[in-house]
Amino acid sequence: MRYQLKDNDPIDHPLLKLRNINLNIENIRMLNRINLEIERSEVHALVGEHGAGKSSVGLLISGMLKPTSGEIIINNKSYNSLNLQKARRLNIEMVYQQIYLIDYFTVAENLLIPDKVVNAFPFVNKKRLIEEAGILLGKYGFNIDPLTIVKDLKLSEKMTVYILRSIYRKPELLILDEALAKLAKPDLERIIDLLIQLKKEGMSMLCITNRIDDIYNFADKVTIIKNGEILLTDSVNNIDRINLIKMCYSQITKGDDGENINREFYQLLKYNEAILQKLPVNLIVTDNENRIKMVNEYGKKYFNLGSTDYINLLLDDILLKDNKEALSLIKNSLLEKKEKAFYNVPLNIRQTKTITNIKIFPIYDGIFLIGNIIIMEDISKQERLRQQIILSEKLASVGLLAAGVAHEINNPLEIIYNYINYLRFYLNRKSLHKTIDGLEEEITYIKQIVSNLISFSDGNKSINEEFDLNDLIKNILNLIKYNAKYKNINIDFKESKDCLKLKANKNEIKQVLLNLLKNSFEEMPEGGTISINSGTVSINNSQFVNITIRDTGRGIGDENPNNIFLPFYSTKKGRSNNLGLGLSVSYGIIKKYNGNISVKNLKDAGCEFTITLPQKTG
Repeated sequence: MRYQLKDNDPIDHPLLKLRNINLNIENIRMLNRINLEIERSEVHALVGEHGAGKSSVGLLISGMLKPTSGEIIINNKSYNSLNLQKARRLNIEMVYQQIYLIDYFTVAENLLIPDKVVNAFPFVNKKRLIEEAGILLGKYGFNIDPLTIVKDLKLSEKMTVYILRSIYRKPELLILDEALAKLAKPDLERIIDLLIQLKKEGMSMLCITNRIDDIYNFADKVTIIKNGEILLTDSVNNIDRINLIKMCYSQITKGDDGENINREFYQLLKYNEAILQKLPVNLIVTDNENRIKMVNEYGKKYFNLGSTDYINLLLDDILLKDNKEALSLIKNSLLEKKEKAFYNVPLNIRQTKTITNIKIFPIYDGIFLIGNIIIMEDISKQERLRQQIILSEKLASVGLLAAGVAHEINNPLEIIYNYINYLRFYLNRKSLHKTIDGLEEEITYIKQIVSNLISFSDGNKSINEEFDLNDLIKNILNLIKYNAKYKNINIDFKESKDCLKLKANKNEIKQVLLNLLKNSFEEMPEGGTISINSGTVSINNSQFVNITIRDTGRGIGDENPNNIFLPFYSTKKGRSNNLGLGLSVSYGIIKKYNGNISVKNLKDAGCEFTITLPQKTG
C-alpha cells in the first residue's frame, strides 16, 4: 500500500493525535482543549460554523500556526509545534482555501515541479514535464491541457490542479480546507472517486467542510467544532440526524400535485426544524415559490430576525435594497434550478459591509422541485487577512525591486566615474561638449530607472518605441570603450548588414546589454576579449533578432549555467558586493517581450550569452 508505514513500523496507534491543543492569537482564544485523532486510511470530516476554528486546526497540523499549548503526535512521536518544512517531511500536505498556484506558469509547471528542485526552475526538461503532467491528468480523467497558463483556467480547474499537485507529493495525511466547494460537479465527482481510491491505498484525510454531501460522500468520521471547542466526534453512520436534511424530502410521492407538495414540504420542515436549526451555517430554506420557510438559529442572528416573523417572506425582504448584486445572483440561480456557488459577494448586513460566499442547492423529489437550500458564509475576517497578506507581499516586492534598482544604478554610475576620470586626465575644449553629453545621457538613464520604480507603484506601463538594435549596441560600446581600454579588454562587434528593428522600451534593452557586458568585465579581471554578433534567426516561421555576447573569462562555475538567472544567485559571492539580481532582472525583461535568454560555458574559456527577441516587421 503506497501510503502505509514500512513493515517494521508500529501500526497500533493513530496516524495523528491532537492532545489538549490551545491556540491564542492576540489574547483571543481561538482553540480550547482540542483533542482529535485521525486513524490510518481514514477520512475525517471537520465541520462547524464560520469562525468556529476549523481552518485553525488544519493550519496547526500543516505547520502554518503554532499552538499556545498542547501536543501534536504524529506516528507516535510528539511535537510541541510544526513548521511547513517539518510537516512536509512528515508527509503532511494541506490544500488551502486560497489557491496557491503561480498564475503565469503552465499547468504542467504548477503540477510537477516539486519544492526540492524549484531552485533549478525554469531549466527543467520541459518535454518530459509536459508528458508526465499529461499522463497524470489523463490517469484521473481530467481534460486539462498541460500547456495551459493557470490564469486562463476556470476556478474549478485551478482547484483541481491544486489538489492533484498535493496528491502528487504522496502524503500520508492530506488536509482539504473547503477545497471541494470550489469544484464544479464533474470535477467534484472525479476528485471524490480519486480520494476514495487513495483512502483504500492507505492515505488519511482531514476534510474541513460545511457541505453535508462531502461528509456522506466519503468520510468515515465527523467532528463538530463550535467556538473553538469540539462538541462531538463520531462515526458518520451514527449521526443520521444531519443526513435527514437530504433524506426527509424523499418522502413526497411523484404523483402529488403542487399544493400537496407545498403542504408536505412545510410539515417535513417543521418535523425536522430542530435538526436544521443546529447546523453551524447561515441557512435559509425556501419552497418552490421561493418563499422563506425556515431560517436556522445562526441565520436569525446574522440577519437579526425574530423567531417566526420571516415565514413566507421573500429574500428581498431580508436582504433589502442594499444588496442588489447578491439578490440578482441568487434569483438568477433559482431560475436556473441548478446547484450554484458564488464567492466574495459583497453584502450589507445591519449597516455593516461584509464579504460572503453564497451556495445554493435545489431540492428535488424525482422531477419535482420542492425547494432550495441557501447557505451564506461570512468570510469578511478571512478577506481582511488576505488583504493584509497581499499588502505584505507587495511590500516585500517593493523591497526586492528597490534592491534591484540600487544594483542597476551601479552600471551608469560606473560609466559616469570613468568619464570623470577622462575629464581629469584627457579633457580638451574640443571634446568638452561630447563628454558632457555622455554624462547627461547616463544621468537621464538613472532618472529612468527611478521613474520605472514610480511607474511600478502607479501601475503605469513603460513606453515602447521602435529602434535599431545595431545602433543601440554601438552607442553602448561607445560609452564603455574607455572603461574597456582601462581594463585591457578588447570588444569586437560584428553587426548584421540588415536593420534589426525592435519595438520595446529602449532603456530596458540597454539595461540587459549593460548587465551582460558588466558580467563579462567582472569575469576578466586581467583583461580579455568580448565578441558581439547580431543577426536574425527564424523560429517557427517567425523572424527573431539574435544577439550573442562571448567572452574569454573564467566561465560560470555551476553545473547548470542558467542558474545565474535565478534571483539572488551569484557565482561571484565572496568576490564582490554582488547581489545576484542583475541577470535575474535581465531574464525578466527579455521574457516580458516574449524573447529568450540563455548562457553556456565554452570549451576553451569563457561563456556565451544568447538573446532572441521578436523582430518588428513592417
